[in-house]
Amino acid sequence: MNARQAATEASGRLAAAGIEDARFEAELMAREAAGISRAAFFAGSALSAEDALRFEEWVERRTKREPAAYITGHREFYGRSFGVGPGVLIPRPETELLVELGLEELDREPLAVVAEAGTGSGAVAVSIAAERPGACVLTTEISAEALRFAAANAARHAPWLRIIRGDLLSAVSRADVVLANLPYIPAWEIEALEPEVSRWEPRIALDGGVDGYDLIRRLVLDCAQRVRPRLLALEVGFGQAGDVEAILASHGVAPWRVKDLSGIDRIVCARWA
Repeated sequence: MNARQAATEASGRLAAAGIEDARFEAELMAREAAGISRAAFFAGSALSAEDALRFEEWVERRTKREPAAYITGHREFYGRSFGVGPGVLIPRPETELLVELGLEELDREPLAVVAEAGTGSGAVAVSIAAERPGACVLTTEISAEALRFAAANAARHAPWLRIIRGDLLSAVSRADVVLANLPYIPAWEIEALEPEVSRWEPRIALDGGVDGYDLIRRLVLDCAQRVRPRLLALEVGFGQAGDVEAILASHGVAPWRVKDLSGIDRIVCARWA
């Protein structure tokens, strides 16, 4: 059987398991399992016996709603492949906005110190460091599991990136630009999320406390009292921008919003200098 035929058969199983984009995911896993390009896939490239077994195993795992990125072991982000797996949040496309904001600030001031709080897989900080090799970029993470992924991704794309194990910015003495995609889901909402998130992704990367803003409040307070960056950019969930603006405004700054490609207010920013 060739890869395209195998994917067509598997897509029905994935759809039955509740996978929304079953056809695309089946194709993706078939190509990954066989190590072939999309052109080769559509040209009818055959699956070896080993490839077929791997693909079957992956499809079975996906029917149990394990995220495809955990199955293949990587996720594309800002034009680079990042290793991911259980224990680390899977990077989302909308988070690329944080990279763009960080790069814009470095274009204005190349000597600025850019710090990401809570890096997870390292996608944001690694991307910025790889795009601007001469810039001072550092990042923090409290989870030992996530740190292993961040270190491996940095070693691959930006080995000069400084990674610090620590809680938010507690171990950082200075930062001109602070970027963060912190946990912002209210604890009581997590179980109602799609299984790929609620069953598989690490709770430490999701749980924002009772209202979703526990870590955001702490980071904003630290920025207001100690760090005072010229830019703080916070990723937020759908419908949360107004609340986060209010948190920032209570510390005497004038926040603004940045929309993602879907028109959702995705990033809330503020300046202290």
